Amino acid sequence: MANNNGRFNIYEVNSLLFQIISFMSEAERRKLQAVLIAKLSDERNGKDLSSLITGISEEKRCELLERLTNWYHSKILKLRGHPNRLELRGYPRKPFATPVELSKNGFTFMFMTKNISNSGVFIQTDFSFHIDQQIEVILSPPKIEEDISVGGRIVRVDSRGIGVKFDELLSDL
Repeated sequence: MANNNGRFNIYEVNSLLFQIISFMSEAERRKLQAVLIAKLSDERNGKDLSSLITGISEEKRCELLERLTNWYHSKILKLRGHPNRLELRGYPRKPFATPVELSKNGFTFMFMTKNISNSGVFIQTDFSFHIDQQIEVILSPPKIEEDISVGGRIVRVDSRGIGVKFDELLSDL
């Protein structure tokens, strides 16, 4: 959502805000409107919720988005009966530390995995990779005689490593 200057794209922020608000009940929307009116000057009292939101600073809209996102996640968790954590993955990840080889441009690198699911793996590395890069992953899990080789695509890159989505689902490890 952030652009090259580290600033948020306000159009995406607005879009996400209004998407979350669309999931609110009418009572929840009125409560949010009352909170915004209380925090703003009296001259805005008659405005509807969308006008109130677009009338606040970009920084305040980003803060509001973060709060509404947390509210939405907690509401969904309660509905699903999961009070403590949010897991949106179709195949939940599990902690899994095992050696892994990555083949990239004819070179092979050795790393360690952090977690795995049937559809992907997170690999700890500080090497330079980029999103959408195709790689070959060779896992060497303990208690399994043969290595597991699977193609994948990098879907996440951060300072701790890379997230790889497998080209095909793995059976349970």
